[in-house]
Amino acid sequence: MPAPQGKKQWTVMVWMAGDNNLEDAALDDLQELKQVGSTDDVDILVQLDKMGDQQTRRYHVRKGTTADEDIVEELGETNTGDPQCAIDFFRWGIQRSPANHYLTVLWNHGSGIDESNVYRLASRLGVKIERRARPTRDTVPLGRVHGAMAHGYHRALFGTTVLSALQDRAIAYDDTSRDFLDNMELKQVLSEVKKRTRRKIDLVGFDACLMNMLELAYELRGVTDFVVGSEESEPGDGWPYDTILADLVAKPGMSAQELGSTIVKRYVESYAREEVTQSLLDLRQAPKMAEAVDALASVMLTLIKNPMGFVAVHRAIKATQAYAFPDFIDLGDLVNQLLKELKKVSPAMEEHTLALLKKGPDLLRSFVVAEAHKGKTVARSTGVTIYCPTPRSSVSVVYDRLAFAKKTHWDDFIQAYA
Repeated sequence: MPAPQGKKQWTVMVWMAGDNNLEDAALDDLQELKQVGSTDDVDILVQLDKMGDQQTRRYHVRKGTTADEDIVEELGETNTGDPQCAIDFFRWGIQRSPANHYLTVLWNHGSGIDESNVYRLASRLGVKIERRARPTRDTVPLGRVHGAMAHGYHRALFGTTVLSALQDRAIAYDDTSRDFLDNMELKQVLSEVKKRTRRKIDLVGFDACLMNMLELAYELRGVTDFVVGSEESEPGDGWPYDTILADLVAKPGMSAQELGSTIVKRYVESYAREEVTQSLLDLRQAPKMAEAVDALASVMLTLIKNPMGFVAVHRAIKATQAYAFPDFIDLGDLVNQLLKELKKVSPAMEEHTLALLKKGPDLLRSFVVAEAHKGKTVARSTGVTIYCPTPRSSVSVVYDRLAFAKKTHWDDFIQAYA
């Protein structure tokens, strides 16, 4: 069914934070978008912040033109770590291309909810790090840390230098402005988009690493119904925009769930050898998921109070599917591994746990509405991760600020366990 006059079925807004080591990947993805281009029913808008010429440009992406011909606005140098930068783009996109449905894509480095206190960690090494600073003998700008930690076009921040412990990670890194967009600011951005559209965003996509976490989903539950992203680090090619958009253009009447499921399918299909994950989460189920994890936390808190129970929990966590950042573990596999270990220790314990979590598998299936993975290292993925630091490691200092931590006893468990 054609969109009403002057209104699209879908407007796709891709916010590319390319002022970093991912600039070439951003340009490649822009070309993928151009292979399909905007149509009468689907508009494709991009904001790209480049490192090469210190220029941010907005594009109305079309097929059969050059990228330069698609430029509709030049903004000069911007800071993708400033939430206002993203808010302005999404407001502009909604005003320019009103639609029945909106897909907002946040494209960049990503690392879930881990935003460790780099200042405290730096002090142990005798290094002063500031978010916005010029490098001096005693001060290192945070952007330089990000650059040192980044691996080429790999979309996660891990490093081999002495500063690799300083993993202050969020969703949008800007190496020129030495700033980043953290998860609280991400919620602020998407709340502003919701205010502009006067309803929840149809679908939020993370073309970034490690973002499909229960904690982040719970944080965003009020601003969108669906989130699509990866449990694992993404390869440098990221999303296959050409095949995803071709499907949408061929069927512009897709619902948000259909489009999200298409992204999951096309993403995993696009990789022949890489180990990849992708899943679509229904955030309308996030409150029930929080209740289930609260029950799980209570069980695990009780178990670790006795030696046999602690050993069972510890073995289960060690055996659980983990990812590039090992403190992010698969929630569904955690429950499976816990039940296996408890069966060894005490069938009665297993039955008690199973009784408390008997709705867990069905609930997880209603929360993770589409999931796909490929590769031996991610073979037990079920679609959503949760934060679980190992014993003797430090719990993220910002974790207790998250709405999920305030709602559940999971933070009490990880504090007691770690």
